[in-house]
Amino acid sequence: MLPQGRTQTSCYISLREELGVPSEFKEGYAEFMAIALREAKRSLREGNKGFGAVLVKDSLILGRTHDTEVTKSDPTAHAEIKLVRSAIRRGLGKELNGTILVSTHEPCPMCTGAIIWAGISEVVFGTSIEESRRLGRTMVSLGCREIIARGPSGTKVTGGVLADECSRLYDSSVRELVRRFRDGRPASWREAGRELTKRRVAWVNQNRDRISVLRGSDVSKAYQLILMKIGIDETQAPIEEESRNRLVFHSMNRCAALDACGILGLDTRKVCKLHSEEATDMLVRGINPKLKFDRDYSRLRPSSPYCREIIELRQ
Repeated sequence: MLPQGRTQTSCYISLREELGVPSEFKEGYAEFMAIALREAKRSLREGNKGFGAVLVKDSLILGRTHDTEVTKSDPTAHAEIKLVRSAIRRGLGKELNGTILVSTHEPCPMCTGAIIWAGISEVVFGTSIEESRRLGRTMVSLGCREIIARGPSGTKVTGGVLADECSRLYDSSVRELVRRFRDGRPASWREAGRELTKRRVAWVNQNRDRISVLRGSDVSKAYQLILMKIGIDETQAPIEEESRNRLVFHSMNRCAALDACGILGLDTRKVCKLHSEEATDMLVRGINPKLKFDRDYSRLRPSSPYCREIIELRQ
């Protein structure tokens, strides 16, 4: 039941005013997913699990939230569940027919059940459960489409909206760096960097046979070694200039440290200097101890479309 004297429309308007969102919002899933992404990043900054969701009807935002499982010590405090509970508390009634729930991640079985029984008409998500599992998360391997197909609601499901942006939130390497960097202390970045350096030196020692087949000048071999270690090709790190003693390239590949800094609002110029520069320097020295890795910190993502990186042979 709606509160006495209030229409459903007046409830929508009140919610919009309370949330501080425009009275009208451009149609399209991507715009709403962008809001859900902001909620998910806020969740990670708080120390929660990184899920964001938005509830929409007739292109109007009825609610936006993120999970608080960790900070509230409540395993049911998923973003989708919180949206349904909030809508009911605010007088929208149990039935939410005509609404669209936009979530950064495919709803779990618990949330899918709540979506069905609340009468939500459509679910839109970014990252699927299977993709999340591939990225290293432990989850119940049961998709919302299968659950909805077995129920009475006929809820429409649309997946893969801003999939790349959403998937970065659930990459285990990104989430680990978010955890390590969250306190904002340079000492934490430096400690994570020391561990990264140890892993890269160990990798070089374990892969001497693979490294021995690299051909070209030492700076070229070092460039090939970086690509080999990261698992990318030249299209993601195009060369700007190359001579026998110097090679400059543009890193454009997906980067866990870059994503973690973006989530936490940290300056990559400060973080990467302490976290990854020494580790990459030690990596290229696996080719020749006289090699030196450096960065042009005036050309660093996200303020630049690429990171300008330099390998030099110093006499």
